[in-house]
Amino acid sequence: MAEEHSRSTTRQNLPSPSTSGLLSGLSGVKVRVTAMLGGTEITFDEAVGLDPDTLLAVDLGKDDPVDLCVNGDVVVRGKLVVVGDT
Repeated sequence: MAEEHSRSTTRQNLPSPSTSGLLSGLSGVKVRVTAMLGGTEITFDEAVGLDPDTLLAVDLGKDDPVDLCVNGDVVVRGKLVVVGDT
């Protein structure tokens, strides 16, 4: 527990990119952000035969964590939230 506390304290003490200016040169760089909602395994033949309306069951449930990736690397893990009917 103490180790988790020290990590969060360290993060709080780091300057934010917007205030430090260290990363200000990267402000216009485009990155691909992907939410990984789960996966499944299918054969190549099944993949080739997929239609736009095909539904695939994935290996994660609605309460499982979702990985947010930037350029293919996981940078944060979180949960999906229902807002209204969505």
